[in-house]
Amino acid sequence: MKKLVITLVLTFACKGVVVAQTNFHANVTNLWYQGYKSNVLEIAEQRLNVNSNDIAGLILKAEYSFAFYEVKNLSNDYLRVIQVGDTITTPNFVKRYQELSRERILGILDDFTEEPVTNQEIQAEKPKALINEKPLPDSRLLEALLKDGYFD
Repeated sequence: MKKLVITLVLTFACKGVVVAQTNFHANVTNLWYQGYKSNVLEIAEQRLNVNSNDIAGLILKAEYSFAFYEVKNLSNDYLRVIQVGDTITTPNFVKRYQELSRERILGILDDFTEEPVTNQEIQAEKPKALINEKPLPDSRLLEALLKDGYFD
């Protein structure tokens, strides 16, 4: 009887994890849009604690750093996205990444390198990150990963 109960508990627990993975894209994009960006960062950090090369976690962490003008983290976060993104070969991700995202990231890095951001600019931009109803900038990359079965 004890084994049956344990088996049922584990079955339902694992099913919840699968559902969470399947709904990953919808979950994080909705959280971001509703203004729960710190929750999105927490999800990213949890994923990166399990696998430091998790591209979904890296993308989310970089987007958070960009949104909140975390200049100290920004270049390292985006460089990690480039490093890991360049190794992914799934068709939908490669297409979306090569067409739009890689160049966007490199442009952001160039902008921050060419014109260092002042503390006044950082303080002026941070409140903008808290505005609700703004889409997650690289949600299309996450959508491509979903189509490629990355979250299965």
